Amino acid sequence: MFSAMSSTVTATVVQASSVFYGTPATLDKAEIILKDAAELESQLVVFPEAFIGGYPRGYNFADQSPRGKESFRKYHASAINVPSQSHLSPLNYKRSEPNS
Repeated sequence: MFSAMSSTVTATVVQASSVFYGTPATLDKAEIILKDAAELESQLVVFPEAFIGGYPRGYNFADQSPRGKESFRKYHASAINVPSQSHLSPLNYKRSEPNS
């Protein structure tokens, strides 16, 4: 039988857009959002799908024209490898352990 423990988690749900084709700027934006959430004592912060790298709504990457190829090149260049500590290092915050 499952026994549930009663606990409360403070969460922040982020409704924000990335800086398209601007991964460093998006990471800067995420850092600000995370600091704001930390001030609210959030234990969980949820970002939109594809926040880092952006969501290419309306883009047709099957377009083989020079413009289409350039759009895909820029989108691909904005991607990060997951898990990639090198790209996400600005977002790693040291948290104090409870009762320490």
